[in-house]
Amino acid sequence: MSHAEEVLEFPRIREMLLAGCETPYGMALAERLVPAFDRPTISQRIESTAEALLFLRTGRPPSLRAAKDYANALTRTEKGGDASGEDLAGIGLALTALRTMRSALLHLDDDDSPHLTTLARRLPELRPLEARLTDALESDGAVRDAASPTLQTIRSRKRAAAARVLEKIQSYVTGPSRSLLSDPIYTLRDGRYVIPLKAENRGKIKGIVHDTSATGHTIYLEPEPVLQLANALREVESIEREEERRILKTLSAEVGGSAASIAEGLLAAGEIDLLLAKARLGLTLDASVASLLPDGPARLEIRSGRHPLLTRDTAVPLDLALGEGDSILITGPNTGGKTVAMKTVGLAVLMTQAGLPFPASEIRLAPFAQIWADIGDEQSLQQSLSTFSGHLKNIAEALQAVRPGALLLFDEIGAGTDPAEGAALAIALLEAFHARGACLLASTHYGELKTFAASAPGFQNASMEFDVKSLRPTYRLRVGTPGASHALRIAERYGIPKEIVERAKEGLSSGHLDLAGALENLEQAQRQARRAQGEADRRLAELRHKESDAARKLAEAEEIRRTARERLASEVEAALRSLRLEATELFETLRSTDRNETKKREETREKLSSVQEKGSFLKQSLQNAVPERSANTPLAKGASVRIRSLGQTGTLLEEPTGKTVLVQVGPMRLTAKVGDLDPVASAPSLPKPRRNLGLEKAQSIRPELHLRRMRAEEAIEELERFLDDALLAGLSSLRIVHGKGEGVLRKVTREFLQKHPSVASFREGETGEGGSGVTIATLR
Repeated sequence: MSHAEEVLEFPRIREMLLAGCETPYGMALAERLVPAFDRPTISQRIESTAEALLFLRTGRPPSLRAAKDYANALTRTEKGGDASGEDLAGIGLALTALRTMRSALLHLDDDDSPHLTTLARRLPELRPLEARLTDALESDGAVRDAASPTLQTIRSRKRAAAARVLEKIQSYVTGPSRSLLSDPIYTLRDGRYVIPLKAENRGKIKGIVHDTSATGHTIYLEPEPVLQLANALREVESIEREEERRILKTLSAEVGGSAASIAEGLLAAGEIDLLLAKARLGLTLDASVASLLPDGPARLEIRSGRHPLLTRDTAVPLDLALGEGDSILITGPNTGGKTVAMKTVGLAVLMTQAGLPFPASEIRLAPFAQIWADIGDEQSLQQSLSTFSGHLKNIAEALQAVRPGALLLFDEIGAGTDPAEGAALAIALLEAFHARGACLLASTHYGELKTFAASAPGFQNASMEFDVKSLRPTYRLRVGTPGASHALRIAERYGIPKEIVERAKEGLSSGHLDLAGALENLEQAQRQARRAQGEADRRLAELRHKESDAARKLAEAEEIRRTARERLASEVEAALRSLRLEATELFETLRSTDRNETKKREETREKLSSVQEKGSFLKQSLQNAVPERSANTPLAKGASVRIRSLGQTGTLLEEPTGKTVLVQVGPMRLTAKVGDLDPVASAPSLPKPRRNLGLEKAQSIRPELHLRRMRAEEAIEELERFLDDALLAGLSSLRIVHGKGEGVLRKVTREFLQKHPSVASFREGETGEGGSGVTIATLR
C-alpha cells in the first residue's frame, strides 16, 4: 500500500467495499484493489462499474453467496480423487447460483452492458450435473435416499432392522422382565441398546454387559436377542456406507469432468461480485460514476463532491477543477476544512481510478500518472524523525520520482521549522514540482506563499471561507483569492483573554496587520459579490420564466388561430358537400328528364347555374376572410403572396434575391416582379372541389375502399369522401377493406357507418369476401 493511500484513508474505503462482497473470490479482489494509472484499465473499470450500478438499480440481482472457494475440491476431483459430500453439495448450490446469475446478466443488452455479459458467458450452465448434485445430496452433504435405487432399498432395510431392535429392547422394558430392572427404560452405551439390570439379577437375562453404575448396584446389559438384531442392523449400515461411498465417488468423477469450467465460473463470479460491491458502495454513498475526459493532460473536475467518510449532513460540497500544470495554494483559518478538502480531492482520484463511484453530483477525469500525498503528523519515534523531518522525507521521495501528470497533495508545506526558512523552502519546492509538470494542491499559513502564488505563473491562491461575524468557518473552498488565518479572532473565540489577544496584535508588524485587514476586506467583498451574483441569477431566472410564459401564451394564441382556421375549413367543406349533393340531384333530374320536356330541362339548368353562383360566392367570401400580413413582412421561399397586377394568390418557389422571382399560382408557374408582390397569411387548407357529376363518378368509381395501414383519423376522412362519391355515383353496395390486425380500423369503420344517415346496414364479410378483415355496407 502506498503512502498516499494510507494518509488519504483509502484502506477504509476498501473496508466499505469488502462489506458489500458476497464471495471469497470477490473479497480477495477487493482486498487487492488499488488505483490504476493507465487509461485503458481505468476506462474499463469505470464502464463496468457503471453497468453494475445500472443493473443494481433496475432490480434485485441474484445472490452469489453460494459461490464459495472450492478450488481444493475441484483440483482433487479433476485428478481422480473423491470430494466430501459437503463439498459436492456446496458445488451443486454454487452451480445453481452461477446459472441464475448467468441468466439474469444475459438478459441485459450487449450494447449497454458489454462487460457484464462477457463475464456472464464465463459462468457455466451445467444443469444435468447441478440437478444430479442437488437431488442426491442434502445441503450439509448427507446423501439422500433418492441418490440411487440401491441406496433407497438399503435404507428401507435399515429402517426395518432398526424398528426390530427398538421393538425387542422395548419388550424388556414393558414385558415380564420389567421387574428385574432398576428403571423401566432402555439407553445407549457405545452405540448399543442396553437395559439397566439390577446387579442381583445378573444371569437371569442372557447378554453382554457394557457398563456398570458407580454404586455397582446396576449393570447395563445388551440382551442376546437384541445383540443379534443390532448386529444385523450394523451389517445393513455397513452396506449403506459402502453405497454412499460409491455414490460420492461417482459424483466426484462427474464434477471432475467439469472442474475446469466450474473453477473458471467461480473466478468470473468473483469479478461480478466485486463489480456489484462497487455498485452497492455507490448506492450507499449516493455516489456517481466518473466520466472520462478526452485524451489529454491529467485533469479532475468535481461538482458538489463530498468526503466519502463523512456523513452527508456533515460534509460541505466541494467544487473544483484541477489539471496538469495547475498549482493551487489553499489558505484560511485552522479547523477551516483545508485538510478535508485536500483529502476529498485525493480520494476522488484514488476511488475513480480504482473504478469506484465517488459521492459527487458530477465527476470528470483525465487519469493522473501518480499520486503523492504528505498530510498529517509524519513524526516517527521508531526512526527518530521529527514532524518537519518526516515531511521532508516524503517530499524528497516525491521529488525524485515525480512524473508529468502526477497529483501532489501537501498539507502545511514547509511548516514545522523557522517560518522564514520554511516559507523559502516551500516556494523552492513548489517551483520544482511545478517545473516537472505536476498538478499540485497545497495548504499553508505563510503570507510569503500567498504573495508568491498571486504573482507566479501557473500558481493561484484559494481559501477556505470564514464568517467573521460568527467567527466560524463555512468549510467552502473559494478558488482565486487567498484567505486570512484569523488566528487572533479564533483564539479570542476559544476563551483566550482579550488583553492577551490585544497584546499579540501589538506584537505584529503594521504590514502584517495591513495584509490581514486587506484579506478580510477582500473576503467580505467576495461574499457581497457572490450575494449580488446570486440575486442576478435569481432575476435572470425570473426573466427566463417570464419569457417562457410569454412564449406559451403566443403558442396558445397560435393554437386558437389554427383551431379557427380548421373550423372555417370544416364549415366550408360542409357547404361544398351540400352544394355537391344539390348539384347531383339536379344532374340526376336532368338526366332522367325526357329531351322533349324543354321547359323542365331549362328550369333544371337554371338551378344548376344558381348552384354554381353559390360556389363562386363561397370562394370569394373565403378569400376576403384571409387576413393579409403587413407589407413590411420579409418575403421568403414558401411564403404566400398576392400578385397585385393579376389579383391572384400564389406561393414563392425560391428566395427573392433579385428583382424577379418564380411564383406558383394554381397549376401555373410564372415570373413576377418582387415589387408587385404582397406577403399574405396562408389561407386555410381546404379540400379542392371535386367534379360532382354523377355520370363521371359512375364511370370511374370502384365499389371498394382500402384503409389498411392508415391511422384512424386518415381512415375516417377517406371513408367519408368515399361514401360521398359512392352516393353521387348511385352505388348501392360497398366493400371496405380494413384488415384484421388489432381491430382498430374495423372498430372506427363500423362506428362511422352506424352513424351515417345514408348507410342502410352493414355486415362482416363472408369467408369468400375477406372475412373479418372486410365490412360490406348497403346504402339507402
